[in-house]
Amino acid sequence: MKGLLFFITLFFMATSLAQSLVDDLGGNEFSGSLGGPGAPEMSTEKIEKISASGRVLILSNNAASYGKGDFISLVLDDKLVNRAIVAKTTNASGGIKIIKVYNVEINKLLKPGMEVKVIRGDDSYFLNRKQQDTPEDNVAIIQDEEGLFDETTLLEDDLSLEENTKRKIKNDNIISLFLSQVEGQDAGRESKRYTQISGAWSYQVDDNIWGEISYGENTITDFPGGEVDTTFTNLVVRLKYTVEAPFYSYIQPYAGYQILSADSPLAGTGNLTPEEAEEERKLVTELEKSGPIFGVTILKRLVPGWFARVDVGSDSMNFGFSLEF
Repeated sequence: MKGLLFFITLFFMATSLAQSLVDDLGGNEFSGSLGGPGAPEMSTEKIEKISASGRVLILSNNAASYGKGDFISLVLDDKLVNRAIVAKTTNASGGIKIIKVYNVEINKLLKPGMEVKVIRGDDSYFLNRKQQDTPEDNVAIIQDEEGLFDETTLLEDDLSLEENTKRKIKNDNIISLFLSQVEGQDAGRESKRYTQISGAWSYQVDDNIWGEISYGENTITDFPGGEVDTTFTNLVVRLKYTVEAPFYSYIQPYAGYQILSADSPLAGTGNLTPEEAEEERKLVTELEKSGPIFGVTILKRLVPGWFARVDVGSDSMNFGFSLEF
C-alpha cells in the first residue's frame, strides 16, 4: 500500500503558502486576525498571471467567491493592497482590472503563484481602521469606471494574457484517486478482474496535452495456492489529449504503456513436490505482463476544481474523483 499512501500525501500537498515578504512594509494593517463586528468574509485565491503593467491579473476562483462585474479587494498578510473590478470569469479563474492601489510597495511584490485574500464588495472594514498611508499609497491607476475599458490603456494588457486560451482545462496539475478493474487470472488460469485502489498524477505539458502516471495494487488471497497471498501491482504511463464535451465534461483519448507485476514470496514453498512448487511459481509469473495500451478518460466537472473520472481502456476500467490545481 506504499503507492496509495504516496498519492494520498500528494493530495494534501497540492498547494503551499509562500513566505511573506511584506511584514515590514507600511500600509492598511492591523494586529491579529480578522474578527469582530463588521469583519468581512474573505476567500483565499491564487494569482495565476499578471500583465506587464500590473494592471490586469488572472486570479483563481476556486471558491466561486466573485463574479463578472463585482468589485473586489485583495489583501495580503492582513494588509489591504488594491481594489479591482472583475472583467470576466471562466471555469475556475477570473480576469480582474486594478482601479486603485492602496499600498504601492506591497502591490509590487505580487507575483504569479502567490496566494491572496479576496474581499467581495465593501472593504471599509480596513479603511476605517487607523491608516498609515503616505500620499503615494492611495494612487488611483484608473480614475473612473469608463477608464476600465479604455482600449488605449488596457488592450495591450488583455492581449498579453491570451496565450493560454486554447487550454480546455486551465490548471496544469490533476491528481486522482479511483478504483480500477484490472485483468488477471485465478489459480485455475481462468480470466478474472481484480479491484485495485489506484492513484494518478497528470501534468499538462502543453496546451491540452497531458502526461500521466498511475499506480494501483491489491492483494490476491489464496493465490497461487491455499494460505498464500500475492501482491498484484499496476503501473501505467499515459499520454492524453483533451477535447471539450457538453455538460462541463472533457474527453481525453490516451495511449501509453502498462507494467503488471506480481510478488508472492511464499509461492512454491511449504510441503510441496518439486512439480507443485514450480507450478505455483509459474502461476505468479503468468500474472505479470507489460505492453502498450489505449483508451479514453472522461472527466465530468462537479464543482470548481473537482471532477468525476471514468477510464475505459485496454489496461483497466476505472472510476473515481480528480482534483485540479
